Amino acid sequence: MSTLYRDYRPQNFSEVLGQKHIKITLQNEIGAGKLAQAFLFCGPRAVGKTTLARVLAKSVNCLERKDGEYEPCGHCANCLSIAGGNNLDIIEIDAASNTGVDNVRENIISFSRVAPSVTKYKVFIIDEVHMLSPSAFNALLKTIEEPPSYVIFILCTTEIHKVPLTIISRCERFDFRRISISEIVKKLRYISDKEKIAIDDEVLEAVARKSGGHLRDAESLLGQIFSLGDKRITLEQAELVIPHYNSSESVDLLEHLARKDAAKAISLINSLVDSGTNIRNFNSDVISLLRKMILSKVNPELSDSFGLNLGDSLEIRVNGILGLLTLDNLIFYARRLLEAYNEKNQLILQLPLELAVIEICLGEKNSARLVTEETANTPVYDAKKTAASNLSSATATKLNTAPLKIETTKIKLSNPAADLNQSDILEKWPEFLVKIKKHNHSLSFVLQNCEPQSLHNGILCLLFKYKFHQDRVNDSNIKSIVESTLAEVFGGAVALDSRLDENLEIKKNQSVSGFGVMDDSVAPSSAPSSAGAADIKKDPGAMMDNLLKAFGGEVIN
Repeated sequence: MSTLYRDYRPQNFSEVLGQKHIKITLQNEIGAGKLAQAFLFCGPRAVGKTTLARVLAKSVNCLERKDGEYEPCGHCANCLSIAGGNNLDIIEIDAASNTGVDNVRENIISFSRVAPSVTKYKVFIIDEVHMLSPSAFNALLKTIEEPPSYVIFILCTTEIHKVPLTIISRCERFDFRRISISEIVKKLRYISDKEKIAIDDEVLEAVARKSGGHLRDAESLLGQIFSLGDKRITLEQAELVIPHYNSSESVDLLEHLARKDAAKAISLINSLVDSGTNIRNFNSDVISLLRKMILSKVNPELSDSFGLNLGDSLEIRVNGILGLLTLDNLIFYARRLLEAYNEKNQLILQLPLELAVIEICLGEKNSARLVTEETANTPVYDAKKTAASNLSSATATKLNTAPLKIETTKIKLSNPAADLNQSDILEKWPEFLVKIKKHNHSLSFVLQNCEPQSLHNGILCLLFKYKFHQDRVNDSNIKSIVESTLAEVFGGAVALDSRLDENLEIKKNQSVSGFGVMDDSVAPSSAPSSAGAADIKKDPGAMMDNLLKAFGGEVIN
């Protein structure tokens, strides 16, 4: 029993797809008779590494190849035995099954000391060489460095970073590339014609796209499609093997996202799930389409070079979507769908994609607040940056004589607190300090030594005299406590906008002992008054009482 990828395996250099840079180099070396004795073939899986290694083994051992030529004849005894896999001098080893040092000594080192029996060169093809153990690599090192004149090593790997540098430096390295979609389609068309099966071009393109540049995967998938038994295969029939692949559904979803129609987008997703579609594969198709659209925005020539052909009707619809979305929109869509694709162990398979769709359509990541930007380059609200931009050094020197101009940060809250002026805020400030003290004793001390300015559109502007006080309140955990307590006191959502003013003088009426808040005696100052210092000297316990009021706790000893 055979498979397509074995039946149509390339037998000479001209049949190998792609890898032109490698073929030319090897052909020139063979023609000139100056061949290296150790090669390292690295690159993605299923792109022709082992195939090209066999072609190289045939070429150097072909009995009828003339000097200056490089193609094997394909019909001499050596070519036939190598193609059939029964030549004793061509030794293929799977390193994944022979990882130990004993395997290397027995299967490689000892065999390399014996001259070839029927061919000119004894060729060792070691597949997945990165699987060898460190001790096995060390045992192989000397043999690769100084092999017998009749031995050629061809090491193949998909993970070059796992191969020791001492091995790499002793080999002639070739980096294989993924095979282009157009080249895979040509090969699949050639196979279809040979098998005398009519198949639509869109089927071959769908198979090539699904393969991801891996020829063996494409040939295996084509073999499954051939098993349908029809002499003419359409895309509708091929979908039995390529489950429900339909580019129009990917375009449908993107149209719904562009129009912010979450209901239709979710309905489409669930209809696909009900019909048996693998939702992760569908998400992958949408991401691939988004990639094409992003490349089209950057440079139309880029998208064409990757061969993602959709057909005229779908291309028109995609161009319409491109007219509705900016490059930033497309990048956001792609990133959010990638996050959904990478989520694993989900309880409901379609839930990650549904959540991503809802977030994209609503245009927000946090249901509590929606950040609106004036331009694409305007950063998300940042209190430190806002303070730095609004308070220049020149303004700071005049704060003691001129009123501070407060520019409200553009942030929209759901159910914001009512607008209040400074006097109204100060009336409720003692109540706020009492409540915040229940959460954190020292935090109430910090907030007693700031000055609220205004509450507008849910944004409360606070002025701080000390930088460390401002930094403390801007801590994410502390800030959430403060904002939730403010919302409780002022009856609506409140966001903090902290500013620094080194010339700030705290108003005395902010310290209200009646609410259980500290007395003015513990308010920070650059230096304690002489009277205060004298009081502390007379009564050392007064300082301890003040500390207990500020930070809470009890005296143990």
